[in-house]
Amino acid sequence: MDSAIRVKSITRRFGELTAVRDLSFEVAGGELFGLLGPNGAGKTTTINLITGMLAKHGGQIQVLGKDPHKEARWVRQRIGFVPQETNVYLDLNAVDNMWHHAALYCQDLSGVKERIGRLLEMMNLGERRKDPVRTFSGGMKRRLALARVLLHDPEIIFFDEPTLGVDVQGKHVLWDHIKAQQKEGKTFVVSTTDMAEAEALCDRLVIIDHDRAIALDTPERLKDQLGRDIVTLRTSPAIADPETVLDGLGVRAITRPEPDMLRLEVKNAESIIGDLVGRVTADHRLESVRMARPSLDDVFLHHTGRALRE
Repeated sequence: MDSAIRVKSITRRFGELTAVRDLSFEVAGGELFGLLGPNGAGKTTTINLITGMLAKHGGQIQVLGKDPHKEARWVRQRIGFVPQETNVYLDLNAVDNMWHHAALYCQDLSGVKERIGRLLEMMNLGERRKDPVRTFSGGMKRRLALARVLLHDPEIIFFDEPTLGVDVQGKHVLWDHIKAQQKEGKTFVVSTTDMAEAEALCDRLVIIDHDRAIALDTPERLKDQLGRDIVTLRTSPAIADPETVLDGLGVRAITRPEPDMLRLEVKNAESIIGDLVGRVTADHRLESVRMARPSLDDVFLHHTGRALRE
């Protein structure tokens, strides 16, 4: 597929702070591409650079073959952006929110009324279309924001933290709507800190940390590249000195998520599980043991570390 977005060596500074440094990636047309990273890593800044809302200090950006700064009007007619803060008008109803967007972004208003009706029905908001948006749940507001951005039929949609503040049921409904729009040919760039969201949605993703890209691939390949399995075991009593008990088994990392639980990273769990169980049960009761491939959480923590970002 042709590239919908090309980002090459872009940099953006805010005074002494470098928010994005030498960042490069491409997004194919029709792809659902993820921007992952801890809070403050530069994800929202990257979206603002690509959409032309911020000026870059270096590098090149192309959106559908055009420079978003030099041909801003052309680009903005073909993209849509749902920001992290759901910027709907709370005192207006859903229909009036849609009409406000139409007045700003739709060059031809003929047929807009029918399109508003279809989009609100599609987002499961038809029955609430006349209610003030301040009465909507978080998930309903996010669905309204997506319906609104679809009104002018953009080719590329940027979605910053799609399900922030949305409950579990609402998340899955919103994910289904995003994937349905992708099947219709839309290109999505999704910024998220939710690993389950990234795994559910993204064809490929880039992990950004400390203002630069540190990993880029499909979720499955990123997990394969980690080159290890995860073993979790719970014992009674807790293993006081796991390094000594497990010495020689090739365990690469040991953490303790709970007092009586150990999380082990090993190269090939199946090859050592017999010896591991034998050593543990010599002096402890094994309450549970589980082997699994790495999750996207494991990939993310491997690349970004476990320190809090506040």
